[in-house]
Amino acid sequence: MEINLLDPTTFASGPPYDAYRYLRENDPVHWHEESYGGPGYFAITRYADVKAVETDSDTFANAPTVIINDAAVAGDETHKHLIFSDPPHHTEHRKFLSPELGVLAVRSGEERLEELVDDIIDRVIEKGECDFVEDIAGRMASFVMADLIGLPREKSLVMFEAAATLARGADQTSGEGLAAATTMYQWADEARKERLDTPRDDMLTRIANGVVMDIPFDDYQFQLDFQLLVSAGSDTSRNALATGMQRLFENPEAHRALVEDPSLVPQAVEEILRFDPPIVSMRRTLQADAVIGGVEIRKGQKVAVYYGAANRDPEVFSDPDTFDISRSPNPHLSFGAGRHFCLGTHLARAELVAMFTALVTRLPDLRPAGPMTWVQSLETPTVVGPESLPVSFTPGKRVGDAVLA
Repeated sequence: MEINLLDPTTFASGPPYDAYRYLRENDPVHWHEESYGGPGYFAITRYADVKAVETDSDTFANAPTVIINDAAVAGDETHKHLIFSDPPHHTEHRKFLSPELGVLAVRSGEERLEELVDDIIDRVIEKGECDFVEDIAGRMASFVMADLIGLPREKSLVMFEAAATLARGADQTSGEGLAAATTMYQWADEARKERLDTPRDDMLTRIANGVVMDIPFDDYQFQLDFQLLVSAGSDTSRNALATGMQRLFENPEAHRALVEDPSLVPQAVEEILRFDPPIVSMRRTLQADAVIGGVEIRKGQKVAVYYGAANRDPEVFSDPDTFDISRSPNPHLSFGAGRHFCLGTHLARAELVAMFTALVTRLPDLRPAGPMTWVQSLETPTVVGPESLPVSFTPGKRVGDAVLA
């Protein structure tokens, strides 16, 4: 079987689960050449091996980059992108960014989250149709992050679309990639200047005045953290919402079960996350020789762990290619593991539960009105998700009194 996990067309219709299965069964630590001139890397597809890499951060480092392409580096010696860094900086930086994303902060914001969900559904409920990706999943993911970091919701949609373009691996030196990078820079620059001139009670003000390991945050560090929060918090949640809805359409008995008993939604969300993890892979670079799956890998070489492959490993999940909202336990690796476990896990789960609960309650007969189409990446994607999902439903009543655009 010919497999090229660096070819963007491999992901044109979603994650290549057949390729993952083949590698997992026949070559779980697969040597993969790099078409753009890199030295090559090992593709890791078995659950046990992926978890071993994720939890041994001393051997498998995030620096200099978590992208397979060596040229995709963010930061320098004094300016660190959280995901591209290791202790001690990673430890202190993560602690600095954690307060608004911790479990207590997320729980205290659940009422506001439910109000936001109702507002989003109010925008479409009287129409009887919409594009689920643009009108529901996209707005949810974008507005949650806008509220978290202190940006205006409607205006932020342009910025979050720019973040999605960059997440698809667009070339930032020309065309839409350059335009997206410019948009992100301008938004971050404006936000930082505003917070320094007029401090607010929000996350961006704290970052604008931040200090980690005795190094004050300057414009460059603010840019790195700004892009981290926008990109990591928006594109992934949007994709999980959209692919999750599609899987419920494909499994009407599961959809019906949630409509009849919305208390099942939290467990269903875990299966949605397992079945289609939004993040394709993460690269690690070896700090010492190691053996993974019986294969010797040398210091300085790189590996990439594929979450979609690990999450369907039959050694861990019975009948792994079946979408089962009652699956328990469900130890998926969609949020990673170890010290780099996703910082936004609590918020991501909360927004998925809030939205799916509202959908099965307020739009119980939500149904597909056309085929789902996937985002077409120009470069090897790090995040995979739908571009469009037309849906229809019986029109209903708004519950809020906000003036809707």
